[in-house]
Amino acid sequence: MSCGTKALATVGGRGVLFPTPRRRRSGGWVPERHAPATRLRSCVALRSCVALVLLLFASATPSPAEEIVKRVGRVTFRVDTSQAFPGGVLAVRLGMKGRLGGAWALLDGQRAPFYPDRGLLRALVPVRTTAEAGSATLGIAIAARGGEQRVVIPLTISAREYPSRNVLLSEEKRLLLDRPDATHDGRRLLALLRTESTEPVPPMLLPPLGTTGGGFGEARVHAAAAAVESRSDALQGERHRGLDYLVPAGTPVRAPAAGTVLFAGPLTLTGDTLVIDHGQGVVSVLLHLSRIDVRVGDTVAAGAFVAASGDTGLTPEPLLEWRVYLHAVPVDPNALAALL
Repeated sequence: MSCGTKALATVGGRGVLFPTPRRRRSGGWVPERHAPATRLRSCVALRSCVALVLLLFASATPSPAEEIVKRVGRVTFRVDTSQAFPGGVLAVRLGMKGRLGGAWALLDGQRAPFYPDRGLLRALVPVRTTAEAGSATLGIAIAARGGEQRVVIPLTISAREYPSRNVLLSEEKRLLLDRPDATHDGRRLLALLRTESTEPVPPMLLPPLGTTGGGFGEARVHAAAAAVESRSDALQGERHRGLDYLVPAGTPVRAPAAGTVLFAGPLTLTGDTLVIDHGQGVVSVLLHLSRIDVRVGDTVAAGAFVAASGDTGLTPEPLLEWRVYLHAVPVDPNALAALL
């Protein structure tokens, strides 16, 4: 492979996926050197190297279909940026000829592993609600025999404005924040959100109710109460984690997708709570329920009735809140559904 590819992608020793020509001699590997008689061929090789770098730069430019395509050596990277906004998701697909070790993507300190998906490898990468709009860098690491190979892909995070909202809580509800088990329950929930099962992600993610939800990403201010959102799941930030569905208590709730029940029971701030693992780091949480009809370990089908809405926990009125976490980061359920 050319010198341009090595400069872009080889880290950790002699490249395997993106190799640099070398010859063997006693004492180890050394780079090839061109004899004076081959200066013309060296010049041609240099021009080819420059052309390759320009080609790689051009291939990393977003197309009208909002996809970035970059090829390095035997590997092709495709990044779907259609949902690249604060609270959104990137879908990164990796294809190559031959075998490949472990691989993962990295954005803003968040690591997302690649999993098999329809003959390729795919990583679903969450974009935090606190991400700033503008230029960003997606890193991809691949484990290879010669060491870890790294590729950097520049991209753009689109702007998305989330409104602020003041929330009034009754005195009875505010007292839940003073309970000593509130913080413990948040940490307990966070441990569940970090589940990384290898089960394939279902091809669809559907709303749990036949109505429209809203409120994801809102910066919420609870009167006479602080750190409400962050205490519910032990994650930083006070932006609202889910979609709220304003329905009467007792409204039947469906499973958004097939999965396995990780938790079904009461938590201090989220009330009766149902946690479903959909596979590969995708976890749904249904909050403030009045009834739960499944148990831990149950396998649920997409669209199956699993619970009923309510007003348990820290909620100002009867509703259902649906959260979707991707690798323990809350994301807009609609953004993730658009990429499955």
